[in-house]
Amino acid sequence: MSMVNPRDLLLKQLAELLWIERTLFFEVLPAVHDAAHAPALQTLVTEHRTETRTHCVRVEEAMRAAGAEPASAASPPLATLKEQHDSEAGQITHPVLRDVFQCAGAVRTEHYELACYAAAIGLAQTLGLDKAVRLLAQNRGEDAAALEGIEQVAATLRGEL
Repeated sequence: MSMVNPRDLLLKQLAELLWIERTLFFEVLPAVHDAAHAPALQTLVTEHRTETRTHCVRVEEAMRAAGAEPASAASPPLATLKEQHDSEAGQITHPVLRDVFQCAGAVRTEHYELACYAAAIGLAQTLGLDKAVRLLAQNRGEDAAALEGIEQVAATLRGEL
């Protein structure tokens, strides 16, 4: 995709965000849920997966608000985070320590998502795309809340070690 103006860059960022949200919804969050030992972690992941489905819809709507049909594009940073997580997860045998590891991966992912949303929101504001700004800000807010929740669960789990 050639990028010659701010809209092109925004659409690239939105395509990456769409891929991130879909990958989290279909692959990452179900795997984390299934690997989790702590009921609090499982509950948090289930709740955030429901939000993530809505995030996909909102990113698609933001793309339409920018005058484009929704399309996703791979996110190399998320793919690398997922690959690293998958290669290390099997090495942890202690259930609580494994949950702490899962939380650490979720924290890294949420921080990456927050950064991606901040960049896209900034461009959407520059372009005067108020609807896109609102939709993306909703997702960012829910991801920030999910980050707080996972940090709380992680702190509790670290106390059990």
